[in-house]
Amino acid sequence: MCENDRAGDHHAGPVTVSFIIPNWNNRVLLDVCLKTVYAASRNLSHEVILVDNGSNDDSVSFVREHYPGVRLVANGVNLGYAKAINQGAEIAIADVLVLLNNDVELLPSTVETLLGHLGRDPQVGAVAPLLYYPDGRLQISCRRFPTPAALLLEMLGVDSLGPFGRWKVPAEELLRGGDVEQPMTAVLAVRRLCWEEVGPMDEGFPIFFNDVDWFYRLHRKTDCRVTLCTDARAVHHEGASTRTLGLRKKTELLKGLIRFYLKHYVAKGGAALAGSTR
Repeated sequence: MCENDRAGDHHAGPVTVSFIIPNWNNRVLLDVCLKTVYAASRNLSHEVILVDNGSNDDSVSFVREHYPGVRLVANGVNLGYAKAINQGAEIAIADVLVLLNNDVELLPSTVETLLGHLGRDPQVGAVAPLLYYPDGRLQISCRRFPTPAALLLEMLGVDSLGPFGRWKVPAEELLRGGDVEQPMTAVLAVRRLCWEEVGPMDEGFPIFFNDVDWFYRLHRKTDCRVTLCTDARAVHHEGASTRTLGLRKKTELLKGLIRFYLKHYVAKGGAALAGSTR
């Protein structure tokens, strides 16, 4: 159910940006994330949408008490990351959606820098910042699409071969910024028109590869570009929620990869899945 359904948190007029934050059992980092969201959007008309996936800590009650302006969608069970993002996008009212992990700390300038980047180039449909670990190290936050050839070369320890390139984008390339294939959606500013053209996330990917699939469809279905803006930065406590999966994480990664290949590289598999994807 949706509670505290208020638009334009503490602002009058049109809402510039809708933050969409999925949450699952991560109240401590969520609190930090929300504090930085409000600090980074102080000069912007905005709304904050939190979609809680059946947390059994006190996340929901904490948000109700300490952040009454948040639009809260409280799912009784864990419906998965893709479903949570889609739920948030369905009720968001701004022309720019900021997909945000609950383990992210925005800097005061992060959001305005990303919005400025979108404003300067109408062909950019989505933009991500550089991400850093809490200790200040650069996080490798962009990938190329995981083609079978790219994954095979990586397993063999081959950085590049002809046109196949390298699956993981190296640090020196990240720091140059520009167009990328698939950045992490830990922080991603997306034009609503681009989101609608691509369509929602495929909920058949419950944990991993839903974002890879979304970017893959963006590049093949639209003329939108995805860029990495090196002037914008954020801190990412990578894997704070998925770390609790333990050994199941590897299984879920493999399941996501197989589904991605069936959908996009195996003709029969893609046709069979067509009815359950968007």
